[in-house]
Amino acid sequence: MANTIPTGNCGGSIMLWGCFSAAGTGRLVRIKGKMNDAKYSEFLDENLLQSAQDLRLGQRFTFHQDNEPKHTAKTTREWLQGKFLNVLEWPRQNRT
Repeated sequence: MANTIPTGNCGGSIMLWGCFSAAGTGRLVRIKGKMNDAKYSEFLDENLLQSAQDLRLGQRFTFHQDNEPKHTAKTTREWLQGKFLNVLEWPRQNRT
């Protein structure tokens, strides 16, 4: 908590997606509503690729995500494979 600033609680929450690399920070985007695997693939199409372009990474990056179900869904895997992206895969066993 050393790098946070306390604020008042508005009684709600927001979900954000962001990315970073050695070249700098990419987009920080608010996620509105519920997200499923199809919406996640569209979201990556709009935000991951644009962030990579903004940071001038080309295809020289490895995308890292966890094993959240929409991240490992068939739709998402097919989208990532179709874009020929390098993906860092988490092991399938339980992490503690």
